[in-house]
Amino acid sequence: MADFERIDALASLVREKGVNREILLRSLHAGLAKASLREYGEEQEIKVAWEQSSGDIRMEALKTVVEKVGRRKTHLEIELKNARKLDKNCELGDQVAVPISISDFGRAAVNEFRSEFLLLVKSAERNQVWKEYEDRVGTIIPRCRVQQVYRNRILVQVAGSIEAVVPADERARGERYDQGDSITPVLIRVERPESLEPQLVLSRATPELVRRLFEREAPEIEEGVVNIKVIAREPGVRSKIAVSSTDMRIDAVGAFVGMKGSRVQSVMRELNGERIDILPWTRDRYVLASQALAPATVLNIESEQSFNRETGEMEDILIAVVPDDQLSLAIGRNGHNVRLAGQLVERRIDLKTQSQWEEENRWENMLRVDVSELPSVNDKLAERMSRSGYDSAQIILESTEEELQEVQGVGPVKLAQILKEAADLVDQRVHQIEVAKKLEQNSSSESENEAEEATENKE
Repeated sequence: MADFERIDALASLVREKGVNREILLRSLHAGLAKASLREYGEEQEIKVAWEQSSGDIRMEALKTVVEKVGRRKTHLEIELKNARKLDKNCELGDQVAVPISISDFGRAAVNEFRSEFLLLVKSAERNQVWKEYEDRVGTIIPRCRVQQVYRNRILVQVAGSIEAVVPADERARGERYDQGDSITPVLIRVERPESLEPQLVLSRATPELVRRLFEREAPEIEEGVVNIKVIAREPGVRSKIAVSSTDMRIDAVGAFVGMKGSRVQSVMRELNGERIDILPWTRDRYVLASQALAPATVLNIESEQSFNRETGEMEDILIAVVPDDQLSLAIGRNGHNVRLAGQLVERRIDLKTQSQWEEENRWENMLRVDVSELPSVNDKLAERMSRSGYDSAQIILESTEEELQEVQGVGPVKLAQILKEAADLVDQRVHQIEVAKKLEQNSSSESENEAEEATENKE
């Protein structure tokens, strides 16, 4: 009880935490009101003020001046003779301000006051945290120290007194922390003051951390000379960033790498050894994807439509062709290289080896039926159709009748002939290729069997 008999001690505590004077007074008033309700069964009319001259807090209860105080009315009434000690001009029926103290209340009321006061102070602190940090989302929060490590989160102390949290899914892979360790995170969210959880939610996994760390190392970023256009990151493993420069004389990649790699190495150290690939930004998605798949060499890249089972819709994907002996390089450990490259260009990237691609193209080239192969199309008509873009039976079959009849010499009768011949020839070619594939497979199987027999005979 003695701890709460001196409100100035509480006031000092609140002042140290940075809570403003109005919040302190409101908290005291609410706490005293609760205490009086607990003590007397009804609230007193209470005034709490700050003495400007002394810096002390003045707490008073407004009591009605009466001739004789009624039974159990001491908290609401005061006798005239006592009232005039406080205000010599007061009369019966007036109200006078009577100084009160926490020591006037019993233990239960003091406990009520204490819990209410501290609750309001805590709420005020949370409001202040909200106001101070709501505009700092996406920035690095300095002076962070690990307070407690749990399986699903890390509690962090910010600026010596504010409690923050790093959730499990916002930690980088492989990072380990002990109590007292310093940590450099990015603020990703500020919880509302009503929440009982730590208000500041921090991250070591967000791509923004990479951006902010480079901003610390490269003043050219703040100057607007160079910038990061896009970041793809697998926290704790690898990041790929595409950078550009607004000044043709400045090499953007060199600005981020730094002299002898000093800048990028500094960021990597802060990320506990996470690898960082820096490449020049280009709007050409094919070129950017080719660069992002480094250290593998990309021989060819093209786009195609693919059905996405998750969304149930068709999507554009990129097909990258790499040398047979570089497929594992392009994929990367656990697939992270091709995955990050896909994130960078915002497309899924599928890989094919050079031999796979050549094999597929071989059959595709064999499948093509040139327009000149159609019996009803003479050389002149074949030339006109080719100029109009109808140079193969496949393209003819994909086009509308209206489009085809725009070609000089293609009327309704001729069109019917062309369409029938095109369909027949494509069917024949498909059948021929299927037969050829089966023969090739059978031949390959026979060769394997002969090799096995030869091996068995030797044994």
